[in-house]
Amino acid sequence: MADSLAYDADSRTPVDPAEAVSGFQIGIVLIGISITLPLMYSAGELAQGMGLRSAITATLLGALALSLMSIPAAIVGASTRLSSYMIIEHTFGYVGAKFINFGFGVFLLGWYAVTAELFGRTLFLAASELTTLALPEWSYTVLSSLIVTVTTIYGFKAIDRLALVAVPFLLLSLAGVVMLSLRQVAFTELLDLPGSGAIDMPTGISAVIGAAIVGVVLTPDLTRYARTTGDCVVASFVGQGGGMCIAYIVGMIPVLVWGELEPMTYMLLMGFGGLALAVLVFATWTTNVINLYSTALASRASVPLGDYRSVVIVMGIVGTAAAIVGISDQLIDFLILMGLLVPPIAGIYFADFYVFGRRDFSANHLEQRPAIRFNAVAVALGAGLISAWLYYAGASVTSIGALDALLLSMLAYTLVEWLASRRKR
Repeated sequence: MADSLAYDADSRTPVDPAEAVSGFQIGIVLIGISITLPLMYSAGELAQGMGLRSAITATLLGALALSLMSIPAAIVGASTRLSSYMIIEHTFGYVGAKFINFGFGVFLLGWYAVTAELFGRTLFLAASELTTLALPEWSYTVLSSLIVTVTTIYGFKAIDRLALVAVPFLLLSLAGVVMLSLRQVAFTELLDLPGSGAIDMPTGISAVIGAAIVGVVLTPDLTRYARTTGDCVVASFVGQGGGMCIAYIVGMIPVLVWGELEPMTYMLLMGFGGLALAVLVFATWTTNVINLYSTALASRASVPLGDYRSVVIVMGIVGTAAAIVGISDQLIDFLILMGLLVPPIAGIYFADFYVFGRRDFSANHLEQRPAIRFNAVAVALGAGLISAWLYYAGASVTSIGALDALLLSMLAYTLVEWLASRRKR
């Protein structure tokens, strides 16, 4: 345990290559992150709003986009062996990175709180059906958050081990849920069911991307443990692409068959009982550990006060308080907003790494860089705001808001840096 605690004791230093793992292992962790309650709720809302055929198309396109965006981020992590927050510090400057990482911390803490709220609600429903306990819903949110916080304290090794046990169990159980649902209604019949029309294709794709876009930008947090570039590609397609497809498709079918959006409710209708509780606990436990882990890394990079363990505990308490207040009512809107504001961060460090070849991530080089790189910060902020304005105005180049935001930030930053270098010469 002492070793695994030390494993993440300082998120500001490169990972020892001796600690590297395979891309498939990282992909398994990413699948574990994908299969969680917020995504199952989101999947159900997409299926009801679009119809199953269109919702599956939106999922496949969104998952492909996530995989392709994840690969360059993963390679940066494997090349530098640094967390995404240290990469951002090199890209935006020491002070500039504090603003970026603070924004990430807010998004991640919000995602943690949404998941914790749904986790607590699921435990509350299960206890109401399976036991005679009459505890308030908030008490289950506190209990689940306590379990997540304790696991996160022990860092990536604990997360890796949890995922290796939980994910195979999850996949088998959810496959059983889908198969039993399809005994009630044939898959071809489900494909022909019309949606309510409340969600169009671009919105559906954007929701799928938004659900995982923060994870894409923060992919280096996990791929800094990857052995090779090939492992980065495997992790991206297995984890980001495969994980999202599995999470969304298995979340759509039971909702349409049973007419219930609550996973715990339709699993109880199917007679799963305790197994349903185990499935949903494992699914949400794995994901919220990663959410809190990344929140802690962002917090330490933004305001490096306290050690890793202390920051995890504080962020867990704050996130739990937000969950008890209740912030999950606007889930789809939250996902779309993340998909518009977060990609420009990746666009900037992609351009720095791949276009300008700025690959010196040593501590000495960081000391020589300006405290704040105004071009990087200004373009990231501007591209995010412009992309959001274009999306809500109904204008798009690729019809996928997150991809527009990524490409706009890369092109704008490349142009600004090129003009700045010409001016210097």
